[in-house]
Amino acid sequence: MTKALKIKSSSEFLTDQRVSFIDTLLDLGIITVDQLHVAKIERLKSGKPIDTLLVESGFLSDRLMAEVKAKVAGYLTFDAQKNLVDRKLLKTLPRQEAETLKVLPLHHAGEDFHVAVCDPEDLKIFDRLKSLYKPIAHFVIYVSTPAELLNAIDEHYGHHLSLKELLQAYDDPVLSGSQSRDTLAVHFLQALFVDAVKCRASDIHFEPESRFVCVRYRIDGVLRQICAFHWQYWPMLCVRLKILSGLNIAESRLPQDGRFSLTISGREVDLRVSSLPTNHGENIVVRILDKLYSLKPLEKLGLTAAQTEQVKKLVATPEGIFIVTGPTGSGKTTTLYSMLRYLSTASVNIMTLEDPVEYELPHIRQTEIQEPAGLGFAEGIRAILRQDPDIIFVGEIRDEPTAKMAIRASMTGHLVLTTLHTQDVFGVFPRLLDLGLTPRLLEGNIRGILAQRLLRKLCPECKQRTISNNRMVFIARGCDACAYTGYLGRTSIAEILPITEEIEELIERQATSLEFRRVAQDKGFQSLKRGALEKVYAGETSFEEMRRVVGGI
Repeated sequence: MTKALKIKSSSEFLTDQRVSFIDTLLDLGIITVDQLHVAKIERLKSGKPIDTLLVESGFLSDRLMAEVKAKVAGYLTFDAQKNLVDRKLLKTLPRQEAETLKVLPLHHAGEDFHVAVCDPEDLKIFDRLKSLYKPIAHFVIYVSTPAELLNAIDEHYGHHLSLKELLQAYDDPVLSGSQSRDTLAVHFLQALFVDAVKCRASDIHFEPESRFVCVRYRIDGVLRQICAFHWQYWPMLCVRLKILSGLNIAESRLPQDGRFSLTISGREVDLRVSSLPTNHGENIVVRILDKLYSLKPLEKLGLTAAQTEQVKKLVATPEGIFIVTGPTGSGKTTTLYSMLRYLSTASVNIMTLEDPVEYELPHIRQTEIQEPAGLGFAEGIRAILRQDPDIIFVGEIRDEPTAKMAIRASMTGHLVLTTLHTQDVFGVFPRLLDLGLTPRLLEGNIRGILAQRLLRKLCPECKQRTISNNRMVFIARGCDACAYTGYLGRTSIAEILPITEEIEELIERQATSLEFRRVAQDKGFQSLKRGALEKVYAGETSFEEMRRVVGGI
């Protein structure tokens, strides 16, 4: 294999081709000798490559690993947004083979073949490409992370799962054996999970009626019906779901919760399962926890640049409470996880109390609340304070003991991040007072409050211009790319209230929400509606979506 390099060589990285990228990681201080030693021990146990174990252990990101690999060997780095793909090449290489080899042909220019791979040292990839595409004299290699490459394969090959055909197979008279029908149940659920992940669904709803079961996805915060099947198939599928998630298949009269993991598109996806008895059978909801879409850096949440800097400034304090508020499904946990990742360094000890732990974060001690065993939020905070923490994340303040323990933790030199259920930032103070806290406890301990919502973004392929109030805006139309909804993806809007001396004076005399709002607006406070309006005028969303989430102007 001959390298055809289209980039300028960098003496910093290309000093000696015999130097491995692991040595480069050590020389640049990206990893330490201790971390490499841990990865080597794990390699003896699991047999996985060193680079994979370094990423899985959280010592560095897969993106940084790919960039170092590329620079050390003189390759390019794959960027799904910038690197164009010639779809004609995809007709020659079957999708299944592309996923197995983790390779994506980009384009063929003369005798130069541009290709994206995860492992540029895997020679069988290039032998296979030479047998399929001719003539090839040189490979121009782009190194990618597995997640990015498999997502690009999904995007460019497309996907089609015939759920209806799988359901129709149940009615085939040839399939009379229970084993065959069990196999069909497994295939149907697997196809459904893969389809839901690729559609970016956050939840799958199995909703039994008297004669049929309705399957719906929650995509971008809105439920969308996918298919329906006869009720006679539900007991078999329900049992299969219970087995997967470790639930008691003999119990159908009480609610149950479980979870399991699947590898989809080359990445591990966690699924949380909740069953609830109804008059037509057990209603099951599967929550999909996909790190690819749920764990984002602060800069990628959708906040304005000014708001992002404001959040960074507020959480940079060594003590006090920062509260994120909003209704269920408004993205509070995602925002707080982004804050934790931003704050996580080798010099701080971060500990969390969650109900449940949704995502495992490297270098952060996470504890799941077990109330039946006597471990609630209040008891958890008390125990964590003996563990020498710098930052404490409390999943939710829902009662007086938790609120008081969180305040006491902030008073003793700890930064506390937590959530509360209120409509806006000004609803936090009456809510905390209602929980039994006093103005004296609140004064000087709350650093800032962030309230947020999630707005669906207009599909860039089909959004249509129109004029409203003498300004150009966009409306949703619908196309194949967005499943004819007119929307694709979501973005955050937020209002942030730093606690100033004026605000603390209002807390002391238990002022009304209207008084809080007037003082905050004098200091340049931007409301949720104002943030939504700016995204409408920027062409990111529509007036219709704004009215659905935060109301009209």
